[in-house]
Amino acid sequence: MKNIYFIINCGSNHKDIQTKGSGASELLFYMTAYKLSTFFKVTVFNRDAPVKIQNVTYLSLPDNMNPNIENIHDSIIIVQRDFYIAADLHKINPSNKYFVWSHDYLENDASNFLKDYSYAEMNQYLSKNNIHLISVSNFHKNNILTKMPNVIINVIYNALFPELYKTDVSITNLRNKNNIVFASNWGKGLDKVLNIGQEYYKVNPDFKLVLMKPSYCEWQPDFSNYPFVNCLGNITDKEEYCKIIKNSLCVLSTSYPETFGCVFAEALHLGVPVIGDNSINAGFHEIIEKDYMCNFNKLENVISKIEDIKKNNKNNKVRLNDIFYEKSVLHKWIKLLF
Repeated sequence: MKNIYFIINCGSNHKDIQTKGSGASELLFYMTAYKLSTFFKVTVFNRDAPVKIQNVTYLSLPDNMNPNIENIHDSIIIVQRDFYIAADLHKINPSNKYFVWSHDYLENDASNFLKDYSYAEMNQYLSKNNIHLISVSNFHKNNILTKMPNVIINVIYNALFPELYKTDVSITNLRNKNNIVFASNWGKGLDKVLNIGQEYYKVNPDFKLVLMKPSYCEWQPDFSNYPFVNCLGNITDKEEYCKIIKNSLCVLSTSYPETFGCVFAEALHLGVPVIGDNSINAGFHEIIEKDYMCNFNKLENVISKIEDIKKNNKNNKVRLNDIFYEKSVLHKWIKLLF
């Protein structure tokens, strides 16, 4: 059985990450590693103490970011996010095949992912040494290529794991046509969503904007001037999260160049429409149908779309495309790694 080593610069594992309400990329990293352990011998280096859970062996990542790489030969090494770690490990032991699984939108300053390298230096090193990148959307691939035009990129969407987002969770009443959800890092467009909310509140005084955020988002705005806001914060329980989404009229996207947009895939999986902002380019354009896209800078267009969804509530038959589900995504992973 082929050896696969995953490297992530944080703690947790595929069991307890499900109850932390942390960022989606960490959840998907651990869950994907676990699912691939059926087909490969999987070891994960992270920041916690060594442990064996189901088929996955977890080992502690030393402070020098070198997980005894000199003793690992002819294996596959998958590094999350940090391009410089893959490059530095390759310099120590080039016998392994290295991948960087990137989740993040790359801006001009990417020092967190590059460390002492420039984009030009990283582009040259990765391409010269056949170190492949994995992007999470075609939008993301194009974003990476603007910074590192010669690298090899494999597009693999983030997976929706149905076991985590059960469509049969019961809700206490029928879908509340007055609840609209925004669930994301609040720095990714909450200001636009609040502007939409202020205008829609004039049309519908029963409207509630339900706000959720990941655990790492510590910023807490003052909502005292927004009587329509129902701030729930970080929801760690997946069943409760599914109930909140299912008991809403729709979900609003971010206004940020998201490389994917897991919340939007989750909502569509649960049968809830998502209104996307087409005033910016983002990976969620590949998830949300064009009929549900509009310009968040034009408030009247968004409110018109909300009202249209409300009037046609029973006819809003939305679904998540099969290409985003675990089965399809894992097939791509297996094909790439074999």
